Amino acid sequence: MPQFSDDLFLGSAPTFMGTGLRNYSTTAIGGTGGVSSTTLTITSVGFGAPIVVGMYVDGTGVTDGTYITAFGTGTGGAGTYILNQAINIANTVALTLHDLELFDNPSPMSLGVGPLGRIYVWDVVPQAAVANNIAASQTPAAAGALTLTAGTSVKSVTTVAGTAAFSLDVPRGVSVTTATAAAATLSSVVIAGTGGQITFTSQAGLVTGQRLTISGTLGGTGTITGYTNPTTYILTAVTATSATLTTTASAAVVTTAGTPTGLTYTLGVAPVTVTVSGFDVYGQAMSEAITSSAAVSTAVSGLKAFYLITSVSVSGATGTALTVGTTNVLGLPIRVANVAYVASVKSNNTLAQDAGTFVAADTATATTTTGDVRGTYVPATASNGIVRTVMGILLPAIAVGPNSTRTGALGVTQA
Repeated sequence: MPQFSDDLFLGSAPTFMGTGLRNYSTTAIGGTGGVSSTTLTITSVGFGAPIVVGMYVDGTGVTDGTYITAFGTGTGGAGTYILNQAINIANTVALTLHDLELFDNPSPMSLGVGPLGRIYVWDVVPQAAVANNIAASQTPAAAGALTLTAGTSVKSVTTVAGTAAFSLDVPRGVSVTTATAAAATLSSVVIAGTGGQITFTSQAGLVTGQRLTISGTLGGTGTITGYTNPTTYILTAVTATSATLTTTASAAVVTTAGTPTGLTYTLGVAPVTVTVSGFDVYGQAMSEAITSSAAVSTAVSGLKAFYLITSVSVSGATGTALTVGTTNVLGLPIRVANVAYVASVKSNNTLAQDAGTFVAADTATATTTTGDVRGTYVPATASNGIVRTVMGILLPAIAVGPNSTRTGALGVTQA
């Protein structure tokens, strides 16, 4: 018999909708009595009860990234709950608690075409993006794995396979941010040969591939063919006191020896491939290769939405520190191959449609450099643990109904 009033049953109808994770939230009144404490006392619960372990806690005065780690006297309603970090708020503060929770069991769809006219309501309240909450600042000296540290709004978990992982608050993109170079500039630079060779005052921490931007009016002796103010070069054959200039296209640079004047030599970054590995919200293994910026103090955002992070590795030395963290790129829960399937998107408690950035699902065979298999959305207002975004997604026949497929609902297989 029909599961819903608008279902029409005409035959076999396997469907992949109804499983996975959803955003779950509740409102409550509570606090710590105006003292710094990891014990939260909930005096009353509003809509969305019960409270569960793992829920993020947000409200006026609550430290970003605060979440419930264990029950105290409360087991879903009024009572005490243990937090991951101390907060200091009065006992009358209005709170919002939210997290991703398992869906209820899906409706059995062994008969019929399945639900017609279905719309998926994507309801999410992401925590604020943090530039270093996956990997804190570290300077890679060679290729290899970065040390991961669970920071604000990231939880240390163990997968069902026994693998240590970091759980993000919602499926979202990852960013790689460069820091400043060990030294801002090179000094006492001399052009030492005809093929771009230079010498300089001894400088530790330089690496092959690091960028050097030369600016100013070239005077003195020596020439650099093709130089205009400014020009960025790549350092090769690097030692503590010498290097060879090549173009950013890796072409040779022609020089004449001498001591130039009027120039400033500003150090940048050696871009590396940062490979992030983990799982999506449905437990599919996935990886993404993000090329770090050649500019200092610059973030590069990935395209894919991760839910669990298991490792981050770099392809080589950078000459500067890197951090890895979360972005405001939010992963959609089902494949949205065209913006026309977005019926509505509202955010920040505003009636008007949200003017955020939508990126459709990448339908090509997934690789480490392709986009997200289900698509992403960046709300116009940055995430802060309070801003709620609700998107109504129209479900096409390939996502639900007698001819639905796993790819139609959840996208191509991750890679």
